[in-house]
Amino acid sequence: MTDPNIRIAPARSKVVSPEELVAFAQAKLPQTNASGRVLAFLIVDLRRPDRLGALIGDRSSQDLSHAILDRLDILLRPDDRIAAATFDEIWLVLPDLTHPQLAVLAANRILDDRELRNCSAADGSRIHPCIGIAFFPNHSADLRGLIEAADHACRSAAVSERRYSVFQPVEAGMIADLRFQAELRAAINANALELHYQPQIDLQSGKCRSAEGLIRWIRGDGEPVPSTLIAEAAERSDSLHTFTIFVVNTALRHLDAFRHGGLHVRLSINLSATLVADDDLPELVAQLLGTWNVPPAQLTLEMTESSIVKDVRRSTGILKDLKSLGVRLAMDDFGTGYSSLGHLKLFPFDELKIDQLFVKNMLLSRSDLQIVRAMIDLGHNFGMEVVGEGVEDLPTLNRLKELGCDLAQGFAIAKAMTLQTFSEWCGSPHDFSLRG
Repeated sequence: MTDPNIRIAPARSKVVSPEELVAFAQAKLPQTNASGRVLAFLIVDLRRPDRLGALIGDRSSQDLSHAILDRLDILLRPDDRIAAATFDEIWLVLPDLTHPQLAVLAANRILDDRELRNCSAADGSRIHPCIGIAFFPNHSADLRGLIEAADHACRSAAVSERRYSVFQPVEAGMIADLRFQAELRAAINANALELHYQPQIDLQSGKCRSAEGLIRWIRGDGEPVPSTLIAEAAERSDSLHTFTIFVVNTALRHLDAFRHGGLHVRLSINLSATLVADDDLPELVAQLLGTWNVPPAQLTLEMTESSIVKDVRRSTGILKDLKSLGVRLAMDDFGTGYSSLGHLKLFPFDELKIDQLFVKNMLLSRSDLQIVRAMIDLGHNFGMEVVGEGVEDLPTLNRLKELGCDLAQGFAIAKAMTLQTFSEWCGSPHDFSLRG
């Protein structure tokens, strides 16, 4: 869905909506295979200094968006396509390349362009873009994987002196490794995976009202596997259905145990992008809820913005079906992906989680503090509870309370714990020094 704050001028032949860009790229994939050439997908993270203004859509921020798109329209070839995925992120598709290095040259041209560098916010501060690059068919056999690869590369570019990065498929290689997938499948079947829980406290009472379930796996060699690799490996293999059943079933089993033990908390679990587009998901959740007879409202299903905008129509139907079951829905990492007020209006979310990117620096950055305040007000205006993620100290915890945030989680409260430790933690008194 196109950000409503970004106006697309008809005269820009290369600037299209994200949906049109995806359709364009999808149509180019078979042509690229047939020609033996390369298609490049670039993600440009603008790192705008006016994020709050862009989020709420003020005039000067809209002018900056137009200026950036206008300049990119001039810099790229007639056959290329440009889309504003968010106020802070632009997607580029460069088809029919004779060599991958041409995409690198295009990235350098963008980064070195003086006029683009001089595009500035109302206060005179300038954008500091970085670019992630991925190639078809080199890095992925499908468009979704290509976008994910470019996103990985963009995160690497943010800490690179060159300010651009080409995807390095080290982790992807591990995910695609059949032996790793087989090991994961065996671990799931052997119940070797665990859910650990990070508490979320009510900022008014200081009590634990809910917890986020985080997957943990210690391999046979004693090495822990990053949770992102577990989820991605499950997605790319035939284990996703089994993995999903394990995670949802485990959470519901633990909720049942909590209820019988007199502990009344909600549990939330993350859904992968693939699952959010799976028509069978609502039926699966319904069957598991029936098995454990747990009140549906005690289960919260979290998903990121990026997972739902890849196919808005399908996601809308699936989320409404899930909502009809009585479970809670949460938008995770709000503000870092495809932020649009239209998404909050369109999808039936109960909860909005502010990404730690903004929370952790809110006491040091006036801009981040304004963003957090705006997001809290935004969530409340849409009738949602708001959760601050990544709270690492008590001053931040207290500031979130002052701003009216409902819940918070992070190391200042507790790290993720095993089921037994979490149960004991909930039964013990805690003083978070929350001022009245």
